[in-house]
Amino acid sequence: MRQPSLRRQRGISLTETLIAMMILAVGMLGVAGMQTANVRNSQSANQRTMATILVSNMAERIRTNRTLALTGVYALSKTCTALALTGSIQNVEKTNWITEIQTALGATNTSCGQVTYVADTRTYTVTVSWDDSRAIGGTSSMNIVQVVRL
Repeated sequence: MRQPSLRRQRGISLTETLIAMMILAVGMLGVAGMQTANVRNSQSANQRTMATILVSNMAERIRTNRTLALTGVYALSKTCTALALTGSIQNVEKTNWITEIQTALGATNTSCGQVTYVADTRTYTVTVSWDDSRAIGGTSSMNIVQVVRL
């Protein structure tokens, strides 16, 4: 039996070309999917970082004004909209903090700040909440919490 000669083959067939193009297309779709997931997770990581900074920011504001903070004036119910700017320093700081949350995490009704005070233990609990459902494994109610002891 004679072996087919390589000299007779003059190029590639249309079937081989189509199969190669199909494999390339599937690979490119996979790369595009990974890129999309990467962008969503990068945004989520950025939001987590910003939330951590914002929680620490309010904690430092409370620590800075310890005497005033011991009276419970930094307490703030869960707030998801901008506050009206009023005269006292603690109200200005709370207003600025909520504005920073809205700017960093999105001006939606899911980007919220909350500060609770327990007088018996002299502790504040600072919470920042936002919608992280776009990220892989994210939830619609993500929270970062920090406790401040005075």
